[in-house]
Amino acid sequence: MFDAFPYDEWGEDIAEFWTFGGQGSTGTWILTVLGFAAMLVSFWGFVILENRKLTHQAARLKASGALDRPAPGTASSTMGPVA
Repeated sequence: MFDAFPYDEWGEDIAEFWTFGGQGSTGTWILTVLGFAAMLVSFWGFVILENRKLTHQAARLKASGALDRPAPGTASSTMGPVA
């Protein structure tokens, strides 16, 4: 079987190596910032999407009159629940 690992042992010299540089390098910080920005954009998009869905559902409920009817078992006064 072909062994593609170029080192005889796993030492500290290669423990922090990766494609964009070593630990704490500029490449590491750039990818960290890009990942954080992608997370914020995704979160913002999720909030906008859910807001649109809730607004649409509220408009449908208002149009159907479901929000105007009192719930069964409650008084129609505005003084609060019946004791």
